[in-house]
Amino acid sequence: MKDFIPRLRTDIEFIPASYQGERTVFVKDSLGLIEKPILLKGDVMEFLSLIDGERDIRDFQLELMRRKGGVFISLEEINKLLSELDSAFLLDSEHYHQEKERMITQYSLLEVRAASHAGNAYPAEPGELGTYLDSFFLEKKSSRLNEKDVFALISPHIDLNAGKKVYARAYQEIENSTPQRIIVLGTGHSIQEPLLSLTEKDFETPLGLVKTDKDWVRKMKEVGKGIICDNDIAHRSEHSIEFQLIFLQHLFGSDFFLLPILCGSFHKVLEEASRPSEIPGMDTFFTALRLTMTEYAADTLLIAGVDFSHIGPKFGHRQSASSMLLETKNHDKLLIDAVCKGDVEGFWAESRKVKGIYNVCGFSAIACLLEVLNGVRGHLLDYDIWQEESTRSAVSFAAIAFKGDQAESIKGEAHS
Repeated sequence: MKDFIPRLRTDIEFIPASYQGERTVFVKDSLGLIEKPILLKGDVMEFLSLIDGERDIRDFQLELMRRKGGVFISLEEINKLLSELDSAFLLDSEHYHQEKERMITQYSLLEVRAASHAGNAYPAEPGELGTYLDSFFLEKKSSRLNEKDVFALISPHIDLNAGKKVYARAYQEIENSTPQRIIVLGTGHSIQEPLLSLTEKDFETPLGLVKTDKDWVRKMKEVGKGIICDNDIAHRSEHSIEFQLIFLQHLFGSDFFLLPILCGSFHKVLEEASRPSEIPGMDTFFTALRLTMTEYAADTLLIAGVDFSHIGPKFGHRQSASSMLLETKNHDKLLIDAVCKGDVEGFWAESRKVKGIYNVCGFSAIACLLEVLNGVRGHLLDYDIWQEESTRSAVSFAAIAFKGDQAESIKGEAHS
């Protein structure tokens, strides 16, 4: 019986990059096992392309030698490199699973989710962070909406500087609100399965500690058995909720209850359903969310921290983002039009039509938000695309607000 080489982990990203003029690949681990940046270059990439979980060591040796034009490569060399890759947590091996379980166990014992991006994505010193966030609110918008009526919001989760204009447009829209509880739907980049992840941990940032409504989380876990992860490790290094939280604290302080939900990828069920509520187990979860929105309608805010299309070599495309911009903008427009109409089936159908090729990482969270809002119409506030020249790639994002005077449609559905 063959002893197959473990495949590469499916929960890490290999991002094309350039280092000292040489083409390399940067390894990104949303789970957080890989703590220091890893750059791969040269023959390592050829080596990685063969690690598919379907070869034993001798098959691997023969194929690698064939690709190298018959140059002999010893089993010792191959084993040494495989060992290095395994030590770096790149392989889906026993070593990786043991370390992952250890991390999950340790993390489960914590009562507070510490800020994982402070000092890197944004300032770690409270005063400096406050000044930085103040800069988002210096240029006032001309709003078409009554700020006090906005009860749901779509905001980016891209790098704060890259998305500054759209973040500002989103959060300026609610700066005069007074929420007591805030539901945040974030993208769970590291979630493989099931579909959602909740946590009872309180959230800490340089701006203070925000309490999570633990009773609510426990109730939702009970309601969502089968679709909610049995651990909360996905929250450990995830930025999609954390980035929203610093804006919320900057506007409202830390004296509100947080209801944090991370949404994993729904693309694997695109063909099996026409909307999230058709996924087994999801409908009762959405019903419970609507009840929360209506029971505390006067002081509850719903936010989705999401981005839209991810295009270019960094995200798996052969062509550059610049050559895809027109079709990407058209796709984004169709998605945003569906969101603004409150049309969850239209939003889902557009993604299914293109088979998810534009890598809309916020697809799941937006679809969930539309299910909860039950047809409430949205208003596009801003849209932008950030282009990363070094990787010839790009990410699009938007700010969309939903007015509270239409919240009766949610209540009607929740009590029907």
